[in-house]
Amino acid sequence: MKKALLCCFGIILALWAGVSPVFALEPPALSPEKPGLLPTFYDVPADLVFGKPGSIIRLESIDAPDDARAWRVVYRSRTVSNAQVAVSGLIIVPKSAQSGNDVPVVSWAHGTVGASRYCAPSNVPNPVSDFIGYSSLESTVPNDYGIPGLSAFIKAGYIIVASDYQGLGAGEKHEYAVGLSQARNALDIVRAARTMTPAGKKVALLGWSQGGLAVVTAGENASYAPELDIVGIAALAPANPKSFGNKDIPPEQLDGGPRIGRLILLLRSYTWAYPDLLNLNDVFTDTGKKAAESAARQCIQQLSVTGNTAGGDSFLFKENTNPDAWAAKFAENAIGQHDSNIPVLVMQGSKDNIIPPFSTNLYVKDACERQTPVFYKKYPGKDHRTLLPAAEHDFTAWIANRFANKSALSNCSIAEIQ
Repeated sequence: MKKALLCCFGIILALWAGVSPVFALEPPALSPEKPGLLPTFYDVPADLVFGKPGSIIRLESIDAPDDARAWRVVYRSRTVSNAQVAVSGLIIVPKSAQSGNDVPVVSWAHGTVGASRYCAPSNVPNPVSDFIGYSSLESTVPNDYGIPGLSAFIKAGYIIVASDYQGLGAGEKHEYAVGLSQARNALDIVRAARTMTPAGKKVALLGWSQGGLAVVTAGENASYAPELDIVGIAALAPANPKSFGNKDIPPEQLDGGPRIGRLILLLRSYTWAYPDLLNLNDVFTDTGKKAAESAARQCIQQLSVTGNTAGGDSFLFKENTNPDAWAAKFAENAIGQHDSNIPVLVMQGSKDNIIPPFSTNLYVKDACERQTPVFYKKYPGKDHRTLLPAAEHDFTAWIANRFANKSALSNCSIAEIQ
């Protein structure tokens, strides 16, 4: 189980009439306990957390491309346990949008960045950009940020929203790879946009890796936001908890990226989400527990270094002493287990060794058996990161067709899922 767990984690305009005085445009002062890392913008007093999901706690205008305006926001949402939480993120509106236009919305769900609050994708210089990977020459921070296809979406006139997820930026104890928590965050930021922009009911969800799990889960739980018309789900290499602990995954599909950091983060986060059932003592050695506690203070690359420095797998992890409870929670978070008639575009690189094809195949098989209209496209030779540019034309065109009310094709009957 331990080895297989390592696989899957790489898993507005001028507010039309001016900003309501309820929303304070606070200067991005820095929290005294995190100098240089996290502005106090993200700090939300406990008494402000409670309220209607999607209602805005605060916002501030930030830099954006010339043809758009953008805001960093903190809004209200809920976790898998229905706990009320503050969540941060971005709302971006093309200048071409007009009040009353009922503008379509794209909700972007990002991949793994870590668990520390300062890892939030909105908490970087100039976060409103096309996707920039942490390993690229253009990057200025050790995390991914930006939104794949952003320029195309702005040109098409869509409003774009991007949740940081609960616990990243605002809040605490990020429930990494707990699909329903991130799904609700991705839907509630659409609700937030609808309170301050001409955003309409039509929504397309786009997610990668951890975010792929989030958007597929959102589609399968669309009743959480019944006022929204989710027209399609575009999932790039979606994480699938059904594969966590699966011993049949080929070994060559298990060795990608900062694997130790992802595993530490995964196990730590599930104990946060399910504290009555799961415990650090189930899976970590004493050294591993120290590394797990660091998860709340580090981004994914730092956490991986911590794990390697500690000595690696044998020094961090032990045989699971509570396997049935862990397996039950992974199964509970698996995608493809609920009926859904919302069309899904699944994109998977054949050389992905972070979210392996084996894992995505499991989802497609399950979803197709439940009659979900899935179109599965594989990208030969592409890995977890090269998939993004390779698939951009496909997912932007597919989303445009969903907003245009065109029928979505399904290739479930011929999808190559083995």
